Amino acid sequence: MPLNIDIVQILLHMLNFVLLAGGLTLILFNPVRRFMDERRRTFEEREAENRKNAQENERLKAEYEAKLLALQEETAAARRQAEKDAAETAKAYIDSSRAEAAAILAKAEDDAEKRKEQILDSAQTEIGELVIGATQKLLGETATPERTQALYDAFLDQAEKKAARKEKHV
Repeated sequence: MPLNIDIVQILLHMLNFVLLAGGLTLILFNPVRRFMDERRRTFEEREAENRKNAQENERLKAEYEAKLLALQEETAAARRQAEKDAAETAKAYIDSSRAEAAAILAKAEDDAEKRKEQILDSAQTEIGELVIGATQKLLGETATPERTQALYDAFLDQAEKKAARKEKHV
């Protein structure tokens, strides 16, 4: 035998190798293959679940964004309504203040006119008394009440005519 190679030994090694490969295949390959198949299924299930969760998250995100947009629109509408109500309230307050001011001014004018009339009446009374007193002194004690009344009436007529002329000029 050249190179000291024995064919029987080679065949026995080959047979051992085939038996070893067959035994290992039966003992290890099938369980490893089942383990790998289960692992692949687990990862596929997780991937499907992740895709499902991602879709659900996208749906929820879109739903929340729609709700947020609706809430923003509602808030803006409420703000516009509040601004409108505030403007109306302010306008009503201003209008009522103007009405109160006009009422106070009218009352003040009426009070001033009444006071003016009271002063004029009081002045006429005082003037009349002064005229009567002066007339009695001029005429002496001989003046009759009828004569005094006639002089007083004439004086009042003259005073009224003068007052009427002054009002026309004003």
